[in-house]
Amino acid sequence: MIMKLTRRMALTSVAAIGILASASGAAFADGHLLQLRLSMSGSETDQRSVAMAEVFGPAVSEFASYEPAYNATLFAQGTELEAISRGNLEMTISSAQELAQFFPEFSIFTAGYVHQDAAHQVAVFNDPLMDPFKQTAIDELGVRLLSVMYLGRRHVNLRQCPDELTVTTPADLDGVNLRMPGTDAWQFLGAALGASPTPMAFSEVYTALS
Repeated sequence: MIMKLTRRMALTSVAAIGILASASGAAFADGHLLQLRLSMSGSETDQRSVAMAEVFGPAVSEFASYEPAYNATLFAQGTELEAISRGNLEMTISSAQELAQFFPEFSIFTAGYVHQDAAHQVAVFNDPLMDPFKQTAIDELGVRLLSVMYLGRRHVNLRQCPDELTVTTPADLDGVNLRMPGTDAWQFLGAALGASPTPMAFSEVYTALS
């Protein structure tokens, strides 16, 4: 039998097991499993999805049922945090841009190149300076931020062939319609990179390119 987890959380990395362990006692006591549904806009082959399925899922399998939903099939991209806040979802892989919709102070982490590398990103998240940010998410949204996830360097995928357009500087993106999520923080980042940011859901990208 599956028991729905009442502790609400937003997942930004696979390092969730330490937080979940404190809730596992009830599951062990009566044999019920905690239900951990994760909603994300990425695909099943996304490296974050693979890590969650191959590392996180087995790590919590003794006390929880990990149930991922990919390609925004459970909740639309950008609505996951609200779903968690309402108690309709347990987990998601979120971003500073999405958090900035609720808490403007998170927008500082949406700026391009604010983190030097993956190690710097982790160090910032674990630094005491992040404590007020994390507490705000708990107090006002009912969402617990667990960790960060490094997805790798950003790549610009263009319809043009390299001999038509090669991007090496922000100036090279002048006039390029660059797909970005529709929030102000994402649109600002697209403009700061030199492009003309175009708000578009991730599920619409491939048809828009055709």
